[in-house]
Amino acid sequence: MEISHREVYALVDINNCYVSCERLFNPKLIGLPVVVLSNNDGCVVSRSEEAKNLGIKMAIPWYQIEQEALHAGVHVYSSNYTLYAEMSRRFFSVLGEFFSPDDLEAYSIDECFIRLTPYLQSLDIHSYCGNVVETLEEWLSLPCCIGIGYSKTQAKLANHYAKKIKSFNRICNFITLDPLLIEDLMQQTSVKEVWGIGYQLVKQLRSYEIYSCLDLTFANEHHLAKAFSVVMARTIRELKGQSCIQLDDPSISTKRILASRSFAQALSSLEIIKQALIFHLNRAHRRLMKQEQLCACIQVMLYEKTDKPPYKKASSQAIGLNYATDDLCIITKAAMQQIDVLYKENKRYIKIGVLFCGLHARQHHIDDLWQPLELIQQRQQLMKILSTVRNRFGSHYLQVGYHSRNPSWHMKQCHRSKNYLTRWNELLVIEDNSMAVTQNT
Repeated sequence: MEISHREVYALVDINNCYVSCERLFNPKLIGLPVVVLSNNDGCVVSRSEEAKNLGIKMAIPWYQIEQEALHAGVHVYSSNYTLYAEMSRRFFSVLGEFFSPDDLEAYSIDECFIRLTPYLQSLDIHSYCGNVVETLEEWLSLPCCIGIGYSKTQAKLANHYAKKIKSFNRICNFITLDPLLIEDLMQQTSVKEVWGIGYQLVKQLRSYEIYSCLDLTFANEHHLAKAFSVVMARTIRELKGQSCIQLDDPSISTKRILASRSFAQALSSLEIIKQALIFHLNRAHRRLMKQEQLCACIQVMLYEKTDKPPYKKASSQAIGLNYATDDLCIITKAAMQQIDVLYKENKRYIKIGVLFCGLHARQHHIDDLWQPLELIQQRQQLMKILSTVRNRFGSHYLQVGYHSRNPSWHMKQCHRSKNYLTRWNELLVIEDNSMAVTQNT
């Protein structure tokens, strides 16, 4: 293979990720139409090929098609994020066996960009990626496809073809593919398949007679940059194979941490709403500790149910802390003060969220002379112990604040499968005639 001096990227993606995870632990679903629903069993977020062939659209509200889909034999599951997160962790762990962590960028729970440039001189990239796909299927039983291109946008588009066209055998390589064949494919592909081109942009691009990926590739980038933004010009250059989007630096921490989720039903009890707030505070705090950051400001958001679209009204309250900290006791106390201000009696609430902002890297933070340094050091040690205990025994083993098993604020998950990999009482059971053997690995 001729060695290219340009940047080369790949995108590896798990096919129908949520459905594939459900099928892994329930092989009877293979070959059957399966859908997985979003939070509170709202919309379809993952579909098997059989479900797609029935005409089930992505993001369609489940209540609109429930009766018809069940009549057609569709199997429905609620999103099991705990299971999917564990399979995602294993997915990225396998990729780490083939590539340096510096060359990997997690794009989503089931997608990863890979910078292939360092491997071009020593490896046959196409064969090497084929080995990656085979290993993922052999070790995890997760079907994957890989797209390869001179830019991340090209890699994303190539991955689309790897999924849709069986002759590519799950790997579409723009680097070695005949340029005339690439142009033919792009001419037949709607511009909506281009990374970053959403529904509204598709409608606007039609006024410029841009309908296909090829139309956008050869459009006047300077003219479209003025009509839209420099992001559009960058997308055009990426389609041409000019790499404009580098891999994100994994060492750069996020500037904000958000934990938010809708309730299964509208709530009016302050005590139950506070239970939900504590749950989300713990979620955000775990990320804060993992990223080794300190928080200087907390914002709580409470969403009231209304009778008119969008059927919710947000109110929020932010408070700055006396000093940047990861002390969950201080953070919880501050958040509770805010919820007392936001809550109104005789109102019904459907969603809550907490936002950590004003984040500082712990290693770069300098304490103020007026701060209680001895107390801060004691609390930092306490938070380390809290993280150690949770990592060993589970995230819910120790809680700050009161905890209740009242499920009214939890998500609606009527069709959730078991957490086969994280809970002892939900381990996979293999039945062989009259025998039932519990799998302990």
